[in-house]
Amino acid sequence: MAYATIDDVFSRYAPIHTMVGSGNNDVTSVEVSSIFIADAESFMDMHLAKRYVVPVAAEPAITMIATDLAISNMMFDKLGELPNFIQPRYDRAMSMLDKLSDGDLILTSGSTSLVASGDQEAWSSTQSFHSVFSPILGELDQAVDQDYIDAEKDDRVGDTGVGS
Repeated sequence: MAYATIDDVFSRYAPIHTMVGSGNNDVTSVEVSSIFIADAESFMDMHLAKRYVVPVAAEPAITMIATDLAISNMMFDKLGELPNFIQPRYDRAMSMLDKLSDGDLILTSGSTSLVASGDQEAWSSTQSFHSVFSPILGELDQAVDQDYIDAEKDDRVGDTGVGS
């Protein structure tokens, strides 16, 4: 599934038209699609695969990230460095990509699936202590006290102000 098209690249940054052509120093439109957009999409998939089943649906935020990465890659390829006016686009795209893969931002498309359901942070009230669960203890001696867990969870929710 394509995250962006050459038209998306042109609409996000119109001056890119001056780099696309058939001259010796130009980028061909085929290269924009088959190299720069494809590379950006592959790079995104590597990051997003940490959290989502890839490829994800091409929603507007995904298209924006893909086009900004493709534009940045083209500029770097042609100039050997990112111009100051492109650097913020690249930084924003990378920041959003990192936040999506870390779960700080969530994709909202109905066709997007998480790699694992219930993907939540684990927490422990015993911090670095080892658990008492063991194959040599009797099953009843290893039972978890649900009332204790509920009380711990209520304390945690009360401390952070975040609901479950």
